[in-house]
Amino acid sequence: MPKRRKLLFRYIWAASYFAGIGVSVALTVLACIWLGKKADAIFGIEPAGTITGIFLGFPVAIYSIYSQVKIHFGKKDGE
Repeated sequence: MPKRRKLLFRYIWAASYFAGIGVSVALTVLACIWLGKKADAIFGIEPAGTITGIFLGFPVAIYSIYSQVKIHFGKKDGE
């Protein structure tokens, strides 16, 4: 029974870890799009701010994934 419980906790941890990464990506892209829409409204550059937010949001989200995975799965000190 303890082996099954340990395996279950491992699956739950993995699911929550990757769901957290997915939420992080979604929020990052949505925040960049929101900032682009705000720039459109302030500066009157209607589609340019939103498009810039989209194109900046995805690389920022990919970097966020990279940094999260590097922190968790990266080499430890002394390896």
